[in-house]
Amino acid sequence: MKTLACVVCLLLATGAAGQAPDAGVPAGDAGAPTGVLTKPPALVRQVEAAYPPDAAAQQLEGTVVMFIDISETGAVTNVEVTQPAGNGFDEAAVAAVKQFQFEPAEVDNVPAPVRIQYAYQFVFRAPEPPPEAATDGGVAEPQGPVNFSGKALERGTRKPLVGAEVVLTELDRSTVTDSEGRFSFRGVPVGTHPVVVVMGSYDRFRTQETIVEGQETQATYYVQRRIFSPYETVVRSDRERKEVTRTTIQVAEVQRIPGTQGDTLKVVQNLPGVARPAFNGGALVIRGTSPQESGVFLDGLRIPILYHFGGLTSVYNSELLEAVDYLPGNFSAYYGDITGGVINVRSREPRTDRLHATVGISLIESNAVVEGPITDTLSFAIGGRRSYIDVVLKAVPIDDNSLQVAPRYYDAQAKLVWKPNKRHTFTLQGLTSRDRLALLFDQPADNDPSVNGGLDVTTGFNQLRLRHQYREGKLTLDTHALIGNTLLDFAIGERGLRIASTDLFLRPTVEYAFNDAVTVAGGLDVVANLSKVRASIQRPPREGEPPTPLVAEDLINLDGAFTQYYPSAWAEVRWRPVKDLLVVPGIRTESYIFTEQQEVKRTVNPRLAVRYALTETLTLKGGAGVYHSPPTQDEPSPGFGNPDLGAKRSLQYSVGAEWQARPEWFVGSEVFYNDLDDLIVRSTARIERDGESVPEVLKNGGVGRIYGFELLVRRALTDRLFGWVSYTLSRSERRDAPGARWRLFDNDQTHVLTTIASYKLPKGWEVGARFRFASGNPTTPVEGAKRDDTTDVFIPYYGPTNSQRLPSFNQLDIRVDKNFIFDTWNLDVYLDLTNAYNNQSVEGVAYNYNYSQREFFKGLPILPILGAKGSF
Repeated sequence: MKTLACVVCLLLATGAAGQAPDAGVPAGDAGAPTGVLTKPPALVRQVEAAYPPDAAAQQLEGTVVMFIDISETGAVTNVEVTQPAGNGFDEAAVAAVKQFQFEPAEVDNVPAPVRIQYAYQFVFRAPEPPPEAATDGGVAEPQGPVNFSGKALERGTRKPLVGAEVVLTELDRSTVTDSEGRFSFRGVPVGTHPVVVVMGSYDRFRTQETIVEGQETQATYYVQRRIFSPYETVVRSDRERKEVTRTTIQVAEVQRIPGTQGDTLKVVQNLPGVARPAFNGGALVIRGTSPQESGVFLDGLRIPILYHFGGLTSVYNSELLEAVDYLPGNFSAYYGDITGGVINVRSREPRTDRLHATVGISLIESNAVVEGPITDTLSFAIGGRRSYIDVVLKAVPIDDNSLQVAPRYYDAQAKLVWKPNKRHTFTLQGLTSRDRLALLFDQPADNDPSVNGGLDVTTGFNQLRLRHQYREGKLTLDTHALIGNTLLDFAIGERGLRIASTDLFLRPTVEYAFNDAVTVAGGLDVVANLSKVRASIQRPPREGEPPTPLVAEDLINLDGAFTQYYPSAWAEVRWRPVKDLLVVPGIRTESYIFTEQQEVKRTVNPRLAVRYALTETLTLKGGAGVYHSPPTQDEPSPGFGNPDLGAKRSLQYSVGAEWQARPEWFVGSEVFYNDLDDLIVRSTARIERDGESVPEVLKNGGVGRIYGFELLVRRALTDRLFGWVSYTLSRSERRDAPGARWRLFDNDQTHVLTTIASYKLPKGWEVGARFRFASGNPTTPVEGAKRDDTTDVFIPYYGPTNSQRLPSFNQLDIRVDKNFIFDTWNLDVYLDLTNAYNNQSVEGVAYNYNYSQREFFKGLPILPILGAKGSF
């Protein structure tokens, strides 16, 4: 228990430090194209296939499964049979489907080509009535009132089946369901008649209905999808891409990736350019930079704390998300104050067809989401999560009183969307999150007597967000506003740090499309962070500095208010001089204002992205740009750092190619180089501030370089299979002073390989696996230690910084799901097995009190998580 508690503490401390309040990165890309399927294709004209004569003579039936490519006009451009039925059914189905007409799919509310999977079902019907029953050479239409009606719904989700065919086989009569899944027949003869419901991608539904004289028979049919999924499984092409590299992961693809427990945000860690975080936590290390250099946004606004306890689970319910956009570098002027990568998590609008609810439970937490319409123009969604680790531990007798408050967390989300008309959309969203952990140490640590008493950590935030979107013709206006507060309260023994901040954000964006060749966009970012800071703690180690006993460091005492203010402006042009060439020049200006700053710092950031479609399947891409990020966390603090620090700069270059020979397959590769300067390093000099000589503490004096190659091979989700292979080869190194040796960044990993595959089996089973390999992180060796007589503690002395590397990491995760489909709801029971072959990763090196002995400390062993999720 004590060992586990220490690991939890380390995770917590790392996560809290990585997500401390930082108002220095305004959000962006609120108005950028996102590549989201906003409307699936709808069949508007169906042509009945000719029944093969030989099959009809033998009364055979069949189902032909095929891929259908649908253009942006709704026309069928290609049909590919994937599961033939033989007996002439395949040729007949293809000939008919080629004549189908669809209402086109929309990506970001713009018509776009897509690929769908479709099953054409042949149902044998009785021969037509004899000619004497017909008038004018045709079959006589039945007269009389409606005496058989009903509706067809998808089993498990209750979605209306639009365009399903309901067939009375013995009477050779059929009808098609309307937009609400309803159907009706007139004048059906009294008696019992077979009924068949058929629709592409659904199992054939068979039943019998009895028609009684003078009564209307009403029925509701729950039709089973061939491969059940509560999400759309349409392969769609992106709307116009303006970034050099953007990977968009839909929630339908990530809910069941092994090792993530269905947490959408953890899936980003499996993409090219992202290093494996320590302890499989939540830190996002993109292209070798520290997590603080990358930005994580929710709907275009920065979120201060992304994970509970540094990586256990994300603070936003995945059930309310639409997709995740990942931009590893060379992003457009929409984003600023970042030299790493960008993660933009997009929440979805509440469903408006009816009331929906989802409830999930696992061994460590429960969560629930309720959503639906309030009026025709107003809808809502409410989500919440609460862990019960503390409840479980209280029920288990443990001979260890060190755990005073077990790890516990909760979060909640509430969202209102009002659409008074097609031009205006108003969104009001509230978020809250809170974590708490407390430990009591039995005795001081052997190698650091100052670590005694206990540890108590609380982190959390609250946010109220308002967004207004206006779209009229070629003009789009998008305005965000946010007010919130963030809390970090950390105490260990007599030391502690408390930051309570008020966060304000305003971002108006305008976009205007002059024509198909030119679109201009621009806007403002205004961010303010007003903090009250109380501290009695040592300065935290800098990048590359190994830890030393805290007892040997002087305490810094601080109690006061601290302000960060970052106004920015940006503009860009999306120019298509010829059909296949897209050029996106942009510029961003940024200012950084801190408490006790003597001179306001400003930067100018020009950027350029180019995409060229060499062929219909091959696109070349490239980009270059200037990126700055301000000092973060303690760096601009008058007590801990230097308020006159300037921004760090990154000159980013990349070239690559994307190949998409088939709609569901994608191959992308990229070579990148980031040239860094003005990195923040320690300083022993003294400077003059307000007429006094004070320690400089920190300065802009380091340089760095990060370069590498990324590869992604991805198969998009259709009905059964999806997955990807991502590989990164990179090197990140820096030099902290002129003439000093180049050394590796703390987060450098030479090789990172991830393979993921998930496959849906019959009868509701689904299996998936994830394998990961990563080079070990750099580490600084201890070459000896010297006893300090003042503190009676051994002080280590180290070899060259990050000159050794920990053993490499490899791990296999497996997930098995079983879907139970009921008429009006569905239940998913899963086993998520992390580290299936129990290969505990090496996360660092631990030493005894005098540093004469050492051993690796390792991550978690095999970890099975059993859970269930029910939805209706």
